[in-house]
Amino acid sequence: MKRFPQIRPAALDPAHQNWWVRDGLRPETHRLQIAGHDAEQLLRHVDRPLFAYDLDRVEANYMRLHNAFARHGHPFQVFFAVKANRFRPIVETLRATGVAGIDAASPREVLYALEMGFPAEKITFTNVSVSHRDLEQLKGLPIMLNCDSLSVINKVADVDPGRAIGLRINPQVGVGINDNLTYAGQRATKFGIYLDRLPEALELIRKRGLRLQGLHMHVGCGWTGSAITQYFQAVDRLTAIARDVIDTHGPLEYLNFGGGLGVPLTAGDGSVDVNLYAEGIVERVRQLGLGIKVCVEPGDYIVKDSGVLLSEVVMVEEKGGTEFVGVNTGFNVHTGASHYGLYQEFVHTTRADFGPEKNVTIVGNINEVIDVFAADRPMPLIEEGDILAMLNAGGYGASMMMEHCLREPAMQMGLSQKGNPFAQSFDS
Repeated sequence: MKRFPQIRPAALDPAHQNWWVRDGLRPETHRLQIAGHDAEQLLRHVDRPLFAYDLDRVEANYMRLHNAFARHGHPFQVFFAVKANRFRPIVETLRATGVAGIDAASPREVLYALEMGFPAEKITFTNVSVSHRDLEQLKGLPIMLNCDSLSVINKVADVDPGRAIGLRINPQVGVGINDNLTYAGQRATKFGIYLDRLPEALELIRKRGLRLQGLHMHVGCGWTGSAITQYFQAVDRLTAIARDVIDTHGPLEYLNFGGGLGVPLTAGDGSVDVNLYAEGIVERVRQLGLGIKVCVEPGDYIVKDSGVLLSEVVMVEEKGGTEFVGVNTGFNVHTGASHYGLYQEFVHTTRADFGPEKNVTIVGNINEVIDVFAADRPMPLIEEGDILAMLNAGGYGASMMMEHCLREPAMQMGLSQKGNPFAQSFDS
């Protein structure tokens, strides 16, 4: 995998020092609070690395996006990409909204969504390198099933003759926070059916007796702010393709525009204007007529800023002119910095509103050189035994945990200030 330097924030000044403060996440008398709970005390309670999630934030993020679409009066569905975080209290919180759907990337995620009480009609499945065995597990389920290749089209026809399918299109327009998280564009990727093979795919659907139900794309992850302009270029490309398909092969029931919306990771990042996002998609689809349902499938936007990863400082030591701060967790628990080159904001849980004293490099406990969370980062005084919080840890953290070096995984905990019935749950 190509390596990328971690994105650096704007210069730290008093105006930017606590840029991350919001409802449910703020310092009180210097101590970091999440969903009304003292962050340091949460970790002292469990005595191991801990993901703490604000379930109220999860619900608010989902409903903000849902309502942005609902105001247009056009058929739509917001699916949650459950691969971002499958922690039961989070999934239960979304199910309890009564409107959420699930985007699944494996048969097991489909079965998990069904187990959690989501109706099959509110589940969409899109994956790559799909096998006959995968499809046998989905046979007969009235989910949206998007085929990523001609190979999958043939396999679906073998396993589940006559069923309705969607096609995942690679529009060759991509947008992501960096190249590691850009799924389409000029560089060839494994994702989707390219336009030069779309006529072949459509003919294969006809010959194999399947029914085309919709089109799908997913062009990248983590984009925010002004990147919405580039995202709309991909939307324009998919709607133009849809127009051609409708004209030559008949009506479509849905267009799925994927996920990818991010959250600010630094003081200099913009936010996604969800009203502009929803309006831009709906207005383009309306031009096609026929009441085609709009579908989107965000993950990070729903959960990323709901979670913090709490860990204990176990080493503070200068080596080779660099002040290293070692914590009792590593990329086995969160891969954002090591694998994707993402900037991870750290906050000292008992000096949460203190200014920086020196620059440090925060590292994990895995025997790999890439196990670095934050390089040359201005931080308050840090001592061994202190507790640090890594912000924006709610997505693609716990769901990707591994047992590398047989290091223990983190625990998970759901929190709420608003009486969420699924709060105070643990999962190890």
